[in-house]
Amino acid sequence: MNNREEILFHIKHYQSQLNEAYSLLDLIEKGGLKGNTQTAENSIAEIKKHLKIVCFFTSCFLDIASSLRGLIDCETNWERKFYLKSGFVVIYESIKTFGKHQKKIRYLINSDFPELESEYLTINKNLRKLKKEHKYENLISTFRNKAGAHYDEDFIIYFENLKNIDKPISVKTISDFSNFLMKLIIFWSDLIDVFKAKTEKEMNITPRKN
Repeated sequence: MNNREEILFHIKHYQSQLNEAYSLLDLIEKGGLKGNTQTAENSIAEIKKHLKIVCFFTSCFLDIASSLRGLIDCETNWERKFYLKSGFVVIYESIKTFGKHQKKIRYLINSDFPELESEYLTINKNLRKLKKEHKYENLISTFRNKAGAHYDEDFIIYFENLKNIDKPISVKTISDFSNFLMKLIIFWSDLIDVFKAKTEKEMNITPRKN
């Protein structure tokens, strides 16, 4: 995403996608969708888990895209620092959460969705490249703990960490990770669609009557 119009387009698009995904999640949560067998019920529960994940990553994308838009429109140095700080915290939290689900997703793909394996491996390869290029372990993680999600009690440490990200390259960092999050959302949405299609084909799933 390189300009205000493109960023705004994606914000509106994924805001609509989030609302749609959350509506389905809410329907399941309230018992509006049920399977006619225990296996089907288990599958719906699995879909619910993945809907929560895709909603989380979509929210992260919207946050980071909003930071990018703010960086384009900001007029003061402190506004720029604010939007950079917000973007870096989202990068840390979203990648950390993705890591927590890696083992389960790898098992799920290997056992049930081999058609998604190539895409999954590409995503992980791109993530490793991004983390290395943008110094995730040293710069982003340290910033998050010292000046992002937590403020160091020593103001000098806090402010020096803030200065460390107040550089032109940081805009590219946020932009690159926003593109990664888009690909991650698409992947997880594809996984949910494949899971839904297999479940609907193999079992009878009907709306629950009030």
